[in-house]
Amino acid sequence: MDSDAQVDSGRVEYRQAPWKLSATSPWTLLIVGAAAAGIALRFISVSPLWLDEVLSVRIATGDLAITEALRRDGHPALYYLLLGWWIDLFGGGEVSVRALSGIFSVAAVPFVVLCARSYGPGVAATAVVLAATSPYMMRYGTEARMYSLVVLEVVFGWWALQRALERPAPGRLFVVAFTAAALAHTHYWSVFVIVAVLVLLVYSAATGKQRKGAVVRVGAAVVAGCATLVVWLPVLAEQLTRTGTPWAGRARPTEILIETAQAFGGSSRFDGETLGISVLVIAAVGMFAVSDGERNELRLNFATMNRHMALGAVVVGALVLAAVVSLATSGAFEARYAAIVFPFVIVLAARGVISFPAPAVPVILCLLALFGVSVGAYEAIHDRSQGREIAEAIAAAASQDDVVAFCPDQIGPATMHYLDGDVLTLAYPRGNGTTIDWRDYRATIAGQHPDVFALDLLDLAGTGDVWLVIARNYPGFGDRCDLIMQHLRRTRTDQTFVASRQLFESMMLVRYSPS
Repeated sequence: MDSDAQVDSGRVEYRQAPWKLSATSPWTLLIVGAAAAGIALRFISVSPLWLDEVLSVRIATGDLAITEALRRDGHPALYYLLLGWWIDLFGGGEVSVRALSGIFSVAAVPFVVLCARSYGPGVAATAVVLAATSPYMMRYGTEARMYSLVVLEVVFGWWALQRALERPAPGRLFVVAFTAAALAHTHYWSVFVIVAVLVLLVYSAATGKQRKGAVVRVGAAVVAGCATLVVWLPVLAEQLTRTGTPWAGRARPTEILIETAQAFGGSSRFDGETLGISVLVIAAVGMFAVSDGERNELRLNFATMNRHMALGAVVVGALVLAAVVSLATSGAFEARYAAIVFPFVIVLAARGVISFPAPAVPVILCLLALFGVSVGAYEAIHDRSQGREIAEAIAAAASQDDVVAFCPDQIGPATMHYLDGDVLTLAYPRGNGTTIDWRDYRATIAGQHPDVFALDLLDLAGTGDVWLVIARNYPGFGDRCDLIMQHLRRTRTDQTFVASRQLFESMMLVRYSPS
């Protein structure tokens, strides 16, 4: 594969080192097979739904209007509207509700290629393999959340931006504005990457790398799209003042870096971390690599600003801005938020791969692809939550006189989603475990004494059993759930019915019977 990349308005020309594979090469067969497996794994997961997925389904299909439900949840509305329409058409089973994310995840791949080909056919061909075999894309392709949609919107917006900068016709500008609006109404963290792109556009215009007229028109289209959030301001204002991210502590910059690496590697286990760090390192190589087509060696350039460094600037700028805002507002970071920069990292990693000496390129690409698929396959066949297991145990042994309690309430929805029957339920600090109200959450925890909650459980149960579903180490709860257990043990005989397992969402079931 050969390509020429002209950068810096003709001042410096970089040529990407050529490498070729025949259609029957063993490397080709391995790479194509891995890519096909990666696409298929976007639709395979044996795990029951976990908390956030259940909340997605309840918000999309519940009795409350979406605006009211999201006042309690803290997200924009677009994904939930799409999921609700999808469930109306295809049903609300596990496979169905996750398939929508799988479709978004697959749809993002060709747009990665469209964006990458402006950096050369070698980058485009490599990027399609990396995108297809990314365990990050497999994971969020099998999760009923908005993150694969965010990736699709970012990469589609990138492609639309490129076209609009080439020729800022009204139709192309409308597509840019529409995509910016979709991003803003899908996840609030999208604002960080939008701001980073706008800053880069201003810099490009100021330094003559882009036509000022085109930049002004495109920038105005982006701002106009984001301005549609004005219709959501009443809900957003309440979310900002009353919800936030009480389920996690303040995000630190190092935490954002490490969790982003883990995310792109597909898991927080050693293999996922190794793959994620490798992808980020190779992406950094892609920012600075220079291959002139004459020497079969890897060379780096740190002196001259080029288009590849600009991509890296978007990634770093978006994450640094997110880190600053998170520190200032005590906001949280979760690995899935890195969806806002994922397409840029993949394209940089693709360029990094083909910048290595030609004989090493198929080896590196094949290792990354196979490693990615192996991590994705491991995640696909393992549970993320014990909710269904707990629900089945309660359904098999509990009577109508019993009471089921959850501490914290965050483990309730994943259990209640699978719990049949009319068993009375109660959750700490509030609610019955079917959903979560994040408004004033920490204050609600502080205002609900564990002993009072335990006494309420005992009064409700009477001569029946108390079934306590418990999980530890949730931020903000301290030892409150343990205090509830201690109170119940004073008057009742306890029996561990289901032990906790090391899962993404682990929990334990304890039965308290009258002495």
